[in-house]
Amino acid sequence: MYANLNDKELWTKVMEGDRDALSFIYTQHFPALYNYGMKIHADETVVKDCIHDLFVTLWFSRERITITDTIRYYLLASLKRNIHRSMRPLYMPQLFDPTIEHADFTYSPEQRIIGDEAEREQQQKLVRVINQLPKRQQEVVHLRYFQGLDTREAAALMSLSVNATYVLLSQALRFLKKHSDKLMTILFVVIKQFLTNP
Repeated sequence: MYANLNDKELWTKVMEGDRDALSFIYTQHFPALYNYGMKIHADETVVKDCIHDLFVTLWFSRERITITDTIRYYLLASLKRNIHRSMRPLYMPQLFDPTIEHADFTYSPEQRIIGDEAEREQQQKLVRVINQLPKRQQEVVHLRYFQGLDTREAAALMSLSVNATYVLLSQALRFLKKHSDKLMTILFVVIKQFLTNP
């Protein structure tokens, strides 16, 4: 039922007090929220608490929230604010953990599109190249391609102008292409798979 609704319709149901709609949103977006939260702060407990607080606040303020056309953007932006608030003055930005190159390069169970060992090695090489980017370029690549936000949404989340975000994204993609066309092919396979299976 809920899977057939667009974001605006689903959000409206939450505003009208539909608990099942909120539960559906939680289930659909938890993996993306968790992974993005872990790139902001490495403490799993903090991240999960902030996600939980986000949905509790969302439920109890449902009559005051505004309608959104992009639920994922709203949730990511809210989570980022929650984590920043929870960690002041201890917050240290850790968007991309350099040790990720030793991990299985997946953003959620649904996104495990590369199965065999050889392909996993290629993914890990891609991560190593991405980790050579400046932090802001890493963030814009992550938001734009792995979280599925459009450039305007990524710009708002990063507190940048749209033009500045385009520049960052262009610089990041030029760097990736320069360092390996083959890895870029893998990147776009990952992107295509994610965007067709959000």
